[in-house]
Amino acid sequence: MAPQSKQFTHSTTERRSSVIHSNGIIKPGFFSPVDYLTPEEATVDDIGPLEDDENRNQRGSDSELSRKSLKSINRRSYGATGGQGAGEHQKAAHRGSRNSYTRDLLEEERDLLVDNKLLTDDAELTDVPEEEQEQRIMETWETAIESGKTITTTYRRECQVLLKNAFPLVFTFVLQNSLSLASVFTTSHLGIKELGGITLGSMTANIFGFAAIQGLCTCLDTLCSQAYGAGNKHLVGILLQRCAIITLIFFTPVLCVWWFFSESILAVFIPERELCRLAANYLKIVSIGVPGFIFFECGKRFLQCQGIFHASTIVLLFCAPFNAIMNYILVLDKRLGIGYIGAPISVALNYWLMALGLMAYTAFTKHKVEPRSCWGGFIKPDQVFKNWRKMFGLALPGVIMVEAEFLGFELLTIFASHLGTNELGAQSIISTVASLAYQVPFSISISTSTRVANFIGASMYKNCIVTCKVSLLLSFAASLLNLTTIYSLRFHIARAFSKDADVVSLVVSILPLLAFMQIFDAFNACTAGCLRGQGQQKIGGYINVLAFYCIGIPMSYFLTFNCKLGMAGLWYGIISALIFMSICQSYAVFSCNWGEIIKAAKSRNAEHDRV
Repeated sequence: MAPQSKQFTHSTTERRSSVIHSNGIIKPGFFSPVDYLTPEEATVDDIGPLEDDENRNQRGSDSELSRKSLKSINRRSYGATGGQGAGEHQKAAHRGSRNSYTRDLLEEERDLLVDNKLLTDDAELTDVPEEEQEQRIMETWETAIESGKTITTTYRRECQVLLKNAFPLVFTFVLQNSLSLASVFTTSHLGIKELGGITLGSMTANIFGFAAIQGLCTCLDTLCSQAYGAGNKHLVGILLQRCAIITLIFFTPVLCVWWFFSESILAVFIPERELCRLAANYLKIVSIGVPGFIFFECGKRFLQCQGIFHASTIVLLFCAPFNAIMNYILVLDKRLGIGYIGAPISVALNYWLMALGLMAYTAFTKHKVEPRSCWGGFIKPDQVFKNWRKMFGLALPGVIMVEAEFLGFELLTIFASHLGTNELGAQSIISTVASLAYQVPFSISISTSTRVANFIGASMYKNCIVTCKVSLLLSFAASLLNLTTIYSLRFHIARAFSKDADVVSLVVSILPLLAFMQIFDAFNACTAGCLRGQGQQKIGGYINVLAFYCIGIPMSYFLTFNCKLGMAGLWYGIISALIFMSICQSYAVFSCNWGEIIKAAKSRNAEHDRV
């Protein structure tokens, strides 16, 4: 088979795993920190003096990988970026195995071949063994590409593929979103001060804790992927433990500040002292669960580098209901409830349960990859700080990127706290609704990025255009669904979260603005997905930062405090940022030179093969 294979390689599961998710009341970030690394920055070849296992991962490992997995390297999507490309080695290496990842991609290729009459129909494959079916599809696809035959898609086909891939993601993201939703929902029924306290506490925990932890752990996306792709499984376990230990050491002083000084520090920025006290109590209890969160984030990447992306979803299937039940029992139950403090206890318990769930999955799973093979025992003390400079060098862009994503929305919480306790509580409810509504277009955008990346990998730019247009139509339909739901149910939504008349009135008055915002929010998510699929994620990331920090946040502040528009001013500013982002990103998507994008993507692949 020709060496320049152009099979599909990206799955929506892989795309989902690379996005950044909030643990508070903000939306997930679409552009992953590893999107900003070049192949040279992502390589571990220059990591320095290594122990024996790490030395075996170096000089010659990539050529060895090339020999044993020629198709693996060349079948990467040409839109792959530094961090993604590093992880594609091992994922593509499973190409011949009949896992769900392979089946999904082969089904997409088969459908396109049937649509273009290059395969007669599905019937010609039904009477042959599954391995032979896969081989026939791959060979037919490869032959068609190499012979220059045109493989076109249709609006109907793209609509089916995008929706099929998006529906499971909606379910997964709603599960993730429910972790913060449960705390907001239960504390909102205690009182407006309690709701404000948990909002302020989770905001502080996000900015000075969870965002930085997620950023630090992104270094494993690159390091573990390359170690596993090179066949050095023992090194994967060493890197996992090294990152977890260094992160724990790094955050020990932070947790001490949370426990002893958080109330006095918050009082400098927040005028309401009672809110500061409640937020400080939240931080004290949640700090107990931070080590569990660190283990979960590291463990999640430990499994993902081996091509196991569904483990965290399985864990969430158990943890999300448990979190909701614990929140109700500890916060609202008349016999067992302990009030406000029950919410952070539930959060801390849930973080440890998530970590233990991943450990249990790793220990007892029957998955053919056998993730236990990457665990070579506990790390030696002298191995903990070896090569930590490279690890921090990869982690620093992740910390900056995730902090930028989190801080933009958290600043709105700080602004709302200066308007009053009622406004802070209302802002918490509205942000929660906004985050929940965003999961639908967000899922479509990830499905879009996968499809576009696969078409670019096969040099089918015309099909990319069709996919982008269909994505726009689907996102518009999703925005209309969200708009109608939020506007028509605004009174019910407000009363479901709070019984305070003033808070209900504020929420009801702002929800029409939030409903209108859905159009641009969905459009922004869609165009961001197109950009990421094109390999232009840096453009999207820079547009995001420019829109929020130069337009949205300043305008929110000006309209809220200078123009005396109150809470409405906060959301007018965000809407203006989303409009700017939608216009700029759509222009970048549809005015691009597809030939240059494919050429640049091929060049990136060549760089990956060299490093």
